Amino acid sequence: MSARVTEMEEHFVDNDGVRIRYLDWAPDDAVGVAVVFVPGLVDVVDDYQEAFVDFDRRVLVVELRGRGRSDAPAEDYSAEAQATDVEAVVEAAGVGPFHLMTFSRGTTPGLLFALRTDREVLSVSIGDYPASEIGLPRDFVDRMWEGRWRGTPNSERVQHHALVGIQASSQPRDLWDDVGGMGVPVLVARGGDGSFVDDAAADRYRAAIPGVEIVDIPDSGHDIFRPSRTAYPRAVLDFIARRSLS
Repeated sequence: MSARVTEMEEHFVDNDGVRIRYLDWAPDDAVGVAVVFVPGLVDVVDDYQEAFVDFDRRVLVVELRGRGRSDAPAEDYSAEAQATDVEAVVEAAGVGPFHLMTFSRGTTPGLLFALRTDREVLSVSIGDYPASEIGLPRDFVDRMWEGRWRGTPNSERVQHHALVGIQASSQPRDLWDDVGGMGVPVLVARGGDGSFVDDAAADRYRAAIPGVEIVDIPDSGHDIFRPSRTAYPRAVLDFIARRSLS
């Protein structure tokens, strides 16, 4: 993990009229295939400028619609629509086979993209989330709009109507068996108190996905990028190396 790296480059891609922002991390001596990272509910790509400093692989960080400087269309915030944001970035970046890496609610669109793509998915790493979509209650929008994430008001991270659309289009559904049926190595990283992957969810992962690896990120809660920004990315690199993946 001592690769000489360049700066993360900012790019935009048009996804059927919706401009999606992403960062492209390209070490000068990159090895293997790329990692496609789909972050969480109110994450912006700027959150991850420091997270991949040790990566010796190319990494694409997707800023989903309605967040940050990506476009915020008036409607269509379903997980399927967000999955097309990931697809647009992958196509624009010219990625073939890839490793999928997700965090929190970015897991659902990330998995939907991986499950339907014609590209080869070599592994899946899920950051503190079940293999599912969680239906969101009606009070979700107000709570999120008034809240903060990583020290920044959510109102500076996501558009209000995007939160409305995310809540309205959310639906509870399981993807456990779908992920298990992919037949690829799966890593699940979870935090401590406040983790979305409690012992029951960990057991369900083990039952649905033969050989799944579950790793605890020390001293973190749901946000497994704190206090260490690199602990989860390092776990993904170690996982890929340990499983002798490309």
